[in-house]
Amino acid sequence: MDFVRAWLDAPPLLPTLAVMQWGWRLAWALVLAAGVAWVGAGWLGRGRSVAVAAVMLWTLWPGPASPAYWLALAFQSPSLASSLLCALWLWRSAQAAQRRTGQSRLGVGRWLAALGTLLGWVLLGDTLAWWLPSVYAWGFTPAALITALGLLLILVWFGRRSATAQRFGALLALVLTVFVLTRLPSGNLWDALLDPWLWLLLQLALLRALWQRVLH
Repeated sequence: MDFVRAWLDAPPLLPTLAVMQWGWRLAWALVLAAGVAWVGAGWLGRGRSVAVAAVMLWTLWPGPASPAYWLALAFQSPSLASSLLCALWLWRSAQAAQRRTGQSRLGVGRWLAALGTLLGWVLLGDTLAWWLPSVYAWGFTPAALITALGLLLILVWFGRRSATAQRFGALLALVLTVFVLTRLPSGNLWDALLDPWLWLLLQLALLRALWQRVLH
């Protein structure tokens, strides 16, 4: 029991400065590249691929010449979930382009969108000091990681017959694995799972799904 208590009360593990800087650069490179790929979905030939590669290389360039430098000053870093979703979207869109099947879409499960939306509102309430103790500070503790692993196991179990649930379960497992190995982007689990832009997109996806359900 003393070992468990000492482990739960241990100081938070934070990423090293070098890992944080390169992790933030890579995250912004994936996000910006996905944005360019989405905007250039109608381009023909290699123009789209060249633009995506150029934006990624430009973003990975060290120093103030990189857009990641200024984006990190304004918005810090995208979450690991956003980065991996953008990487997955880039890969799937590239595969679709090779097969000439048109634009690839990445659906968002309603339950996951609802959970992400709820987590975002809880964190917003924490920012406004509505809750005691701090929910955000809890994200630095091993207890938050244990809770996330438990929720992941529940998702995999109840969604074992759903291909969509299994895909998103694998994505969340990858997010948690990268977080444990690198502690990116800030050492806080909530920053790895969610960021304001992803929270906004999850709410829009949830509202769209609800609207379509009402219409049908």
